Amino acid sequence: MLAMILISTAAILVAIVGCAVIWRMDALRADEIENTRPPERPRPQLAGTDDSLPASLPAP
Repeated sequence: MLAMILISTAAILVAIVGCAVIWRMDALRADEIENTRPPERPRPQLAGTDDSLPASLPAP
């Protein structure tokens, strides 16, 4: 009977600690993703246009 109580107690403690560790790792990953800037996308070049814009259009 004592062995069953010890094994059950150890299993419960391992489950609680494991959940806490996984939860913290998930929170750290979410913080990392939140603070990471997305990569710059290349601007598409229109065919037949030069790099200068007319004075009436604002620069992108």
